[in-house]
Amino acid sequence: MKNLITILFLISFTLLAQTNSELIDIGDGGVGAVSKNGEYIVGSNYPNPPFLWSEATGRINVGTIEGEGYSVSNNGIVVGRFRDTSLTVGGTPVLRAGYFASDQWYGFEGIPGVPPLDDHDFTHAYGINSEGNKVVGMVWHPDWRVEACYWSIPDTGIGLLGQTGGFNSRANVISNEGSIIAGWDGVQNGPDRRAFYWDPAPHYMGAFDPTYVVGECRGMNSDGSVIVGGSVWPFVWTETTGMQHVVADTSLYWSGQALGISDNGIMVGYVDPGGFAYQSFIKIPGWSDIVYLRDYMTDSLGITGFAGWYFPFADGISADGNKIGITGYPPGSQFAHALMLTLDTTVPVELSSFTANLIDNNVVLNWTTITEKNNSGFEIQRRSGNQEWQVLSFVAGHGTTTEPTHYNYQDATKSAGNYAYRLKQIDFDGTFEYSNIVEIEVSPVIEYQLAQNYPNPFNPSTVISFTIPQESAVKLTVFNTIGEEVALLVNEVRDAGSYDVEFNASNLSSGMYLYRVEAGNFIATKKMMLLK
Repeated sequence: MKNLITILFLISFTLLAQTNSELIDIGDGGVGAVSKNGEYIVGSNYPNPPFLWSEATGRINVGTIEGEGYSVSNNGIVVGRFRDTSLTVGGTPVLRAGYFASDQWYGFEGIPGVPPLDDHDFTHAYGINSEGNKVVGMVWHPDWRVEACYWSIPDTGIGLLGQTGGFNSRANVISNEGSIIAGWDGVQNGPDRRAFYWDPAPHYMGAFDPTYVVGECRGMNSDGSVIVGGSVWPFVWTETTGMQHVVADTSLYWSGQALGISDNGIMVGYVDPGGFAYQSFIKIPGWSDIVYLRDYMTDSLGITGFAGWYFPFADGISADGNKIGITGYPPGSQFAHALMLTLDTTVPVELSSFTANLIDNNVVLNWTTITEKNNSGFEIQRRSGNQEWQVLSFVAGHGTTTEPTHYNYQDATKSAGNYAYRLKQIDFDGTFEYSNIVEIEVSPVIEYQLAQNYPNPFNPSTVISFTIPQESAVKLTVFNTIGEEVALLVNEVRDAGSYDVEFNASNLSSGMYLYRVEAGNFIATKKMMLLK
């Protein structure tokens, strides 16, 4: 029989405090984008002026001119289109790309020598970097084709990104510092849009179906290393993995697009389960599939007061994943509203228990979480006496879950002494917190001992246990009944402690065998039976 010593530490604490989520109705219109720092939401309520929202100002109009708001920088510079009275076609002001700063619109130039084709078709600005000094979009050619382009703030002229497929192209999003641009490029008599990024060289990003290579990029993380969009279904792309599905089962949806991704990997967008009944979704790292945003808000976040609302699009997300822009419809209304969803600003990983159990001088750690969010996992750390903390292993977390989750880890045989253990909970974005410390004392082994193997009889494996009270040269050998050695399991110097050694006899025939341990002046032999 094995000796069992258990030292139990019961605790209940939250590694990171949890705060309440909130959904705010900003008013009429649709969301264009959320700034990377989460301070601004920009949107459109065409033909009215675009709007800008922040906690400090609430909702305000972007100027007084008819226009569209597509993106916003961390310092509140809005880009989109506006009616420019200084540029007309047939006496009608042209809707042109521009940026709004210092309480006025500034127009971007088109291709030199190419005037607007009409009052709508000239230039379009769709994205701005976080620093607010580079804008991307598209411009019209005289042959009624469009080309991806970029501008600087202040405007120093247009930069063209080309039409790799010889037809149309468009730039939608840009990385923080402006070096990565993503959008689409089309092929005449082929797919009108293919997923592309520029650095500034063009790069085709692939498609899910090689016979139908349609695709478009709609969002990226801060440095542009992760790009999301749609290729019939939502995709996430990195240079290492290529294009990957976001949804687990594409047969459930006609189509969809991922419209934004945070730096900690939270994706938002929409899918069409059929009949153009678009549904906004969220997917958090660790989840096996997307979740409709309406269900996540009510079931997981406990947000009430929006019963009956229809939330077709999750249009953008902040870099930290805490702010999501949503376009929704009140019950019975055909007019869209812009909404801001604020998620918990911290990562709650709440532990209900953390235990240390000593079993045959092996320390077994067990812990249980009540909730997890963005939990990459736990780093197991041990300290002996006044020594520095030592990293033993890493146990993967369950991402985000509201269900109790149980974990365990076994620290192999330990010599006598006092040991301390702690958990380092690590979030997907690298942030971390430490648990409380649990301590345990491993008592010294007071005598040499060779235990009966278990199980016995066995087929084909069994475990042989022995203890030694001091550092010794140990030899553990298996013999048949005529004294021939059939296996040498241990032949080395070991510290004082208890040890378990597995013996696999799959290459031996059934019968009686002997095993013997030699340690210092101690010698002991026992019998075991192999039955096949």
